[in-house]
Amino acid sequence: MPQKIREVKFKDKDFPAVLREIHNPPNQIFVWSRSGALPPPAGGPERFLSIVGTRRCSAYGEEILRKIIAGLSPHGFGTVSGMAIGIDTVVAKASLENKVPTVAVLGSGLSKEAFYPKVNWRLAEEIVEAGGAVISEYEPDFMATQYSFPQRNRIISGLSPATLVVEAPEKSGALITAKFALDQNRDVLAVPGSVFGTNSAGTNRLIKQGAGLVTETDDILKAYGLEEVGSSVAKGDRADSLRLSPEENQILEILTEPMDIDSLIRKSKFSSGTAQSIIGLLEIRGIIKKIGNEYVKI
Repeated sequence: MPQKIREVKFKDKDFPAVLREIHNPPNQIFVWSRSGALPPPAGGPERFLSIVGTRRCSAYGEEILRKIIAGLSPHGFGTVSGMAIGIDTVVAKASLENKVPTVAVLGSGLSKEAFYPKVNWRLAEEIVEAGGAVISEYEPDFMATQYSFPQRNRIISGLSPATLVVEAPEKSGALITAKFALDQNRDVLAVPGSVFGTNSAGTNRLIKQGAGLVTETDDILKAYGLEEVGSSVAKGDRADSLRLSPEENQILEILTEPMDIDSLIRKSKFSSGTAQSIIGLLEIRGIIKKIGNEYVKI
């Protein structure tokens, strides 16, 4: 796909207003998107949420993050992340899957030759194809350095009213982003984890220091002053609000009473692999849950 890269200078009208407010704002940003600008979330630019975390995320970190992003989908949110492997990659993929506008901020230039990490080049193309944006303050051919990543973190936090940290060891770039958010007078939120896990040492410390504790989507909505919006979605309307696929709705129609997975697979007439994938996604999105050996609607 041919790249359409636009340079947006600080004084240009399309330069993000929120970035003008931060200390040491970039002189310009280079934007790779279909429109040449950042995607506007349905709820407006104040509904962006920056999300950061470790490159070595666990299944727990991925599951809770996917669930949170799916839950944000009906409320007009957009996401911002750093395009690295790990949590950043989950942010981008989950946003695409749930049709949530997403922005990736690079620590390298945007050209294919300079792009880092190269393993996520195709994911970057998918973000742009879906109407999102990949941006950088660096010239398109700039090769990443060990200093450019911490530097770009101030842009990640600067684009949103709040930054959510999902899994971060004691020494993590995600904590640098959290520090930038605090310096920018933005909220810091964190997902708690096991006291025995190194991946949770940083997030648990942030919570001790006053970061907002997040275990579900409603915690994000409250942080954005949207309690009434969150509570207005009746449980009976949950499936409609999440824009479920026909296959997901078929599983829900079958689940009129508690049912084990073998019965669900048999009644759905899907292949075992397909049914398990659908059931797993419904569980991650908080639409069904497993009690003992049986699944029930929430």
